[in-house]
Amino acid sequence: MIVKTIFLLLLALPALFLACSTDQNLCQADTCAPHGTCVIGNEGPSCVCDEFYQPGPNPSCIPAPTQLVGQRCVEDDNCISNMCLKYEGDSEGYCYSRDCTSNTECVNHAAGETNEMCCVEVGAAYFICMKIAEGYDCGGPEYRCGTSCTGNPDICGPTRPCMGDGLDDPNAICSQMCTTDNDCANCEWNKDPHVEFACVTISGGDRYCLLDFAVPCTTGADCIEDETCTIDVSPDMTDLFGKCMNVGGMPPGSECNDGDDPNNLSYEERCSGFYCLGGMCSEVCVEDTDCPEGMICEVLRFSNVDDEILVCMGNKSCDGPADCAEGESCWPTLRGNHLTGWCRANEGTDPVGTECTDAGDTCEVFCLEPLCTEWCTLDADCPEGMGCETIDFCFVEPCDDPENMAAASVCTAA
Repeated sequence: MIVKTIFLLLLALPALFLACSTDQNLCQADTCAPHGTCVIGNEGPSCVCDEFYQPGPNPSCIPAPTQLVGQRCVEDDNCISNMCLKYEGDSEGYCYSRDCTSNTECVNHAAGETNEMCCVEVGAAYFICMKIAEGYDCGGPEYRCGTSCTGNPDICGPTRPCMGDGLDDPNAICSQMCTTDNDCANCEWNKDPHVEFACVTISGGDRYCLLDFAVPCTTGADCIEDETCTIDVSPDMTDLFGKCMNVGGMPPGSECNDGDDPNNLSYEERCSGFYCLGGMCSEVCVEDTDCPEGMICEVLRFSNVDDEILVCMGNKSCDGPADCAEGESCWPTLRGNHLTGWCRANEGTDPVGTECTDAGDTCEVFCLEPLCTEWCTLDADCPEGMGCETIDFCFVEPCDDPENMAAASVCTAA
């Protein structure tokens, strides 16, 4: 009997060692990673998960939607509301909720915090529950339209977003939505109560009350140093005029890219007068001598404004293809009420003289059936088999109005 018992124990031991070895192999380096640690228990491998995470299948650590509004989070899945607000550069933020209608719906559940949460409009009538600076309350008098929010955007009230060119903008203010300048009559800048406000259209089409330092101008000579005579438009989109402003770090005459959207550029990369025309930063003018070297004073029209204004443009006029740089062609271009040649980037790949159709236009400039064409002055500007001919073109609808027609010299089939 003694011999038999020893033999049975020896048989059982390898099985125990084998089971332990199998469980250990299940805890690989990536098991539970990157938000937990794999451990071996009576039931086999399992995860001890980091904050904001909970054990999942396989085993693994998955986001734990346990955090209430105001509590810390690192991603949306941590929040019961499924919304985590993190500022750029921060590794964690706090849970928030949206579509609130009053401050009473916004409660800060973060333990130990005294910051209130307010129902704040963040643009386009979109409201969220958002923390404000410690020591302020949602209904406090600090939240007037016009209160400075430089370096502290949280101090603005429920319907007054902080509007400015970055957190350090000295002119950043608590603003409000508006339709006309009269809607901004209640705004007062606490830094200088004499400064007026204007209802200004921002990117996206919304209109907000902003500081109106600008004075009217017809040329840059009307403005103080470091300001540019910039194109502005009336609230009803019927009048264009000049205002002394500075919306960028590149002065008139600086080289720029016409194709860049100024709204997507940083202050340093944007023209001080906002617009890049002819590869150079523009400003309002009366005649060519008002413009920096290499620019000319020309009429500018916008498709959505029933008005025109004189502005400085990079001088890219041309008499024919030879006047333009590689990759550009001489385009018939409206300047004032007449058409002239202007160097612009090619739109297609087929040079002047290539056979084409209006329906499948792949010309560098445009198709004048049956051949690709461009601006010219002499027959010698055109390739062999073509001549320079003056033709009337419609430059704006309706084309049955003679005033909307202008003559252009272009290459045609001889």
